[in-house]
Amino acid sequence: MSRVFVVQNQHRRNDRGLLEPKFDFSSAEEYGPLSYLLGPSAAPWNPEIIIPELHEKLKDFSSKDHLLLVGNPILIGWATAIAADSADGEISLLQWSGKDRRYISVCSQVFDWQP
Repeated sequence: MSRVFVVQNQHRRNDRGLLEPKFDFSSAEEYGPLSYLLGPSAAPWNPEIIIPELHEKLKDFSSKDHLLLVGNPILIGWATAIAADSADGEISLLQWSGKDRRYISVCSQVFDWQP
């Protein structure tokens, strides 16, 4: 079964000051169960912590899985590179389609990957 790896779990404060999810990813679940790679406080200032965490969580990433690119752009870049390495360069990404009101797979690319 394929899985969806969400790069960063982002939250916002609601009217009562409570944290709640910033985005509704329920339509992405048609591609598989969601797995959050990093929490909302993850920042690129601590690569010695973040990069090993991404390696551990993406070690079994395969060409059947998807990345949902949400969060800090540097963290997204690291997650994409690590996922591509785990899947020998074949990665699929999800993109929100406002017209269709759901996530769609927009990229399944095999890169000439030479680690």
